[in-house]
Amino acid sequence: MRSLFLPPLLAMLMTALLMSGCASVGTTTATSPQQQAAQALLDQGKFQESADAWQAIADGARSPARDRALAHAAEAWQLAGDAIATRRVLAQSNRRKLNGEEAALHDIVNAQLLVDDGHAREAMPLLGQSQAAIPARQRQHWHRLRAAAFEARGQVFDGASERAWLLQSAKPHERSAGARNIERLLAGVDGGELSRRTAGLAADEPLYAFAARELRKRGLPVPRPLANPAAGWTREFPPADADGFRPPAALAVLLPARGPLAAAGDGVRDGLLAGYYAEANRRTRIRFYDSGNSAADVRAAVKKALADGAQMIVGPLGRDEVTAVFADGDPGVPVLALNRPQDTPPPGSLSFALLPDDEGLALADRLVARGLLRVLVFAQGDDNAQRAVGALREGLQLRGGEVVAEISVDENPTNLGARIDAALAKAGPAPAAVVFAIKAAQAPLVLAQVRASPLSALPRLATSTIAGAGKSSKELDGIEYPELPWLLGQSDAIPDADALARGLPSARGASQRLFAFGRDAWSLVGYFERLQTDPSFSLRGATGVLRLDGLGALQREPSWAELSGGRPRPAP
Repeated sequence: MRSLFLPPLLAMLMTALLMSGCASVGTTTATSPQQQAAQALLDQGKFQESADAWQAIADGARSPARDRALAHAAEAWQLAGDAIATRRVLAQSNRRKLNGEEAALHDIVNAQLLVDDGHAREAMPLLGQSQAAIPARQRQHWHRLRAAAFEARGQVFDGASERAWLLQSAKPHERSAGARNIERLLAGVDGGELSRRTAGLAADEPLYAFAARELRKRGLPVPRPLANPAAGWTREFPPADADGFRPPAALAVLLPARGPLAAAGDGVRDGLLAGYYAEANRRTRIRFYDSGNSAADVRAAVKKALADGAQMIVGPLGRDEVTAVFADGDPGVPVLALNRPQDTPPPGSLSFALLPDDEGLALADRLVARGLLRVLVFAQGDDNAQRAVGALREGLQLRGGEVVAEISVDENPTNLGARIDAALAKAGPAPAAVVFAIKAAQAPLVLAQVRASPLSALPRLATSTIAGAGKSSKELDGIEYPELPWLLGQSDAIPDADALARGLPSARGASQRLFAFGRDAWSLVGYFERLQTDPSFSLRGATGVLRLDGLGALQREPSWAELSGGRPRPAP
């Protein structure tokens, strides 16, 4: 029967090889056309087909070539999500006859099985290879497994180090959550160990900036000063005030004056100007430039700003436009980007954004602090809600908690009772709290059904999207959510929100948050240099407490609100 099967399989392999063209296969030991084709299937995401192809190669080979092919087949089955096939094939591969890439693959696949079985502690002996020995396609996976193993063994500093490596190639929306988790891990390291281990890090290691900031927060000495990548640029700024406030003499602000983000740009502009005019002793020259709606538009705006003598750039606002600013390398002056770029900002530049990921981590902090580790989540399917829930899930998992069930909420959420009962039955032990990542329009109807369910007596928390659900809605009373300090009367950075809203359209309704965002952007311009040179420095702004992480991104700690009669008030 095998001879009848080989011709079509070989045809499939050769087709895959042709489809792969001249794609690099430098991370595999594949040498024959069949091996290259099997690897090409893996690179194309056709994991089951790749597993079958490697199995066919193994069936026609003798040891140790058979063992090498089976290691690749086990990797493909694991990527395909078939744990049974992974275990079966891995057991057939003799680890003692492997070396190089296949030995690393065998160990990584085996380590993942141990982690899946709840034995992360036992996975560490399989993950002791040097980073250079790991195939490039498996490197992120290897760091992730090492982080899980170290943390399971209580080696928190080492786990944080692995997570810092992971951040180097993380997606933009994952970086904020990842950086916050590293900070939380380091916060649990004893001061003596933190000082000793930080001293052993090279200044350019990914963890060093995080560890140095944690030392400075505790008042402990930092082994080596953090570099100030913007020093060459800020040297031309006017002298700093005693507290480090040092804005440039000429500032360019890139905001959209047309297109879908124009209204948002107006709110940010007015907030920034509110901060500018509140500074009585500074004479910074500010010019605004239209960042447009494309990469070409924003590059033209940058070019014009530099020609006009700008010493620093704030903006643009859209993620694609921010990415375009940095796509050609350093623009030649420091940049405070008002969104996260696709990659880490170049040295000396920073990014500032109001992110749902930060809210998810803030929710995890609040829940853990109250001992509420098992959480049931109601979430809508939009990107903001899913990112918040993802960060919440990761933040809880890092500290022994979990999201026990997630109930999806559509635009017309009716008849949730049966789904709540099913989720509770599947969750096992009862959850300790309920979290809502839903919009204001759906909130009253969802909460009414929760009140009529077994969840009615549990603590309830939400993302800020629940705000504005209606002053007459009593269903929401008692819900806590992260809020801007300014909107709770806890910030003197801007005049009273209600009073300002009566006279300024950009400071009311949905634009309020953008107005506060712009106000904080001005403060960040002034303290741009100190943020990068003083690891202990934080800024109490209108949007929250702002501090710099180790990736050139501003992290935001919000205040907490509680709804009462549909209106927010500071939470206990």
